[in-house]
Amino acid sequence: MILAVNGVFYLYGEHYGNSTGDGPSPPLLFPKIVTYTSTDLMAWTFRGFALQDWPTKPYGTFFTPWVVYDKPTRKFVLWFNAYLEGCCAGNWGVATSDDGVNFVALSLNVAGRYASVDCNALFVDDDGSAYNFYTSEAEDHKHSIELLTPNKTAIAGTNYGLFPDRYVEGGVLFKRNGLYYAGYGSCCCFCRPGAGWIVYQSKTITGPWMRQPYDLNCNSTDPAKICGGYGDRSGDPITINAQGIGLSLIPLADGSTAYLWHGERWLSAKYNNPTCPDECRPETGVCSEPETYAKGEGFMYIVNLEFDADGNILKFKPFVDSITLDIATDFGTEHLPGPSL
Repeated sequence: MILAVNGVFYLYGEHYGNSTGDGPSPPLLFPKIVTYTSTDLMAWTFRGFALQDWPTKPYGTFFTPWVVYDKPTRKFVLWFNAYLEGCCAGNWGVATSDDGVNFVALSLNVAGRYASVDCNALFVDDDGSAYNFYTSEAEDHKHSIELLTPNKTAIAGTNYGLFPDRYVEGGVLFKRNGLYYAGYGSCCCFCRPGAGWIVYQSKTITGPWMRQPYDLNCNSTDPAKICGGYGDRSGDPITINAQGIGLSLIPLADGSTAYLWHGERWLSAKYNNPTCPDECRPETGVCSEPETYAKGEGFMYIVNLEFDADGNILKFKPFVDSITLDIATDFGTEHLPGPSL
């Protein structure tokens, strides 16, 4: 995801080294979280690993970074998935930074109400209250919203229950024009076809949440269907072959905000084995990968979300090669997932 603070765009992502994901064990060194910065979204500077002792310490895999800026403390707050023993018994890692680049870890084993957390998405409301929207593997991969402490570095102890859909991940939570949006897609497991994306809306963070009709990244005409390219939802007609895993709010020159959906195009790196449908199975047979294949060289697809007059997000359009944004050049901390949005 990309965070805009004081004229700088900070991009937080996963660095895979020469590994293919969550394993093998040992060495269980990748992925780790890294940072890039830019002033125009075009030219990016690699700023290194978020924590100084990465990638070799601590032992484990760390992924799905999400960062918010806490105005009262002037701290960047990073939450990420922390698998210290490999998949799939995860907690959260939490770290803070004064400059958005060099982070200090506060904990690597923060847990919410529902155990074995997978993925996370932070959201800061108009009043400064912060929330984590996440998947619980122990609850059949259902999503939940967890309230954070005022400084956004710990769980406050208030949870708003589980969303109804099973076998989903990659959630995002945001607010636009007084409406709250919670979106996620089917579990994918680094799958080549990608996953659909469904969205709920609410007038309050506590609900009730009403689902928009139709999966937004699916060509199905069944309004109740959740599309996917893996597991018990494999073979569905996905519009964009990507799995949603992040959201960025970009300040524009006219004072509005662009909401960018980020989808990982797994197995899109060069030299990938075209017969392999996903990267969760052993690297043998149909999934034998050449030594020249590097998972970290895969692509991401970005959708500039469009909304109708009632605030509904429009269904995704077919693949396009580029999007154009007239970005702001003088934005400050008010252009954050917080008060002004």
